[in-house]
Amino acid sequence: MNKTKLFVMAFSMLCVSLLCNASTLAQSTDPDNPTLLTQNMFQGKFPGGDETVVYYYAFTAGPGVLKITADQKSGGITAMENLSWTLMDANSKELASEDFYGVTVSERKIKDIKLTKKGKVILKVKVTDDVQNFKFQLAGAVTFTSGEAIPEIAGDNNTQSTQQICMPRNGMIIMTMQDGKKARVDLSKVQKIEIQ
Repeated sequence: MNKTKLFVMAFSMLCVSLLCNASTLAQSTDPDNPTLLTQNMFQGKFPGGDETVVYYYAFTAGPGVLKITADQKSGGITAMENLSWTLMDANSKELASEDFYGVTVSERKIKDIKLTKKGKVILKVKVTDDVQNFKFQLAGAVTFTSGEAIPEIAGDNNTQSTQQICMPRNGMIIMTMQDGKKARVDLSKVQKIEIQ
């Protein structure tokens, strides 16, 4: 393998790694701009400062059963809630919720939520200063995208959904087709990539 190919391969792997890590580390406190989840697990901790922090995460779920597994590690017992979460639809209507109260060391809670249609959901996670760290795992009727936005689903009659994917702004995508021919796409000339 020549040096150019080795460099391109190493650079591509670094870009993908940085994109994936950046999306998992982001924790939005803005309900209008939630963190876009790109994988089924995320974790965090209380950042210090105020007594309560609220994080917002977005992903696509349904139809079917969405399973949410939440783990909390606490710094000590309190009569107040340590951690709570609320699952909402794109219009902020509550679909499900769970609270952790008086957790002395650690606790896990699992909840199954039946969703009748596919659409954008927001997971609101409230963390108090008693929480050392938390972890959420999502399974079942859930879809993750690596794009900048989750498509809004228009009603029950929508049979086709679109996922936007996030790619580096520079470089070349080389796709090998089934017939062996290669197609090249210059990313600096691409405005948006969608998978349908």
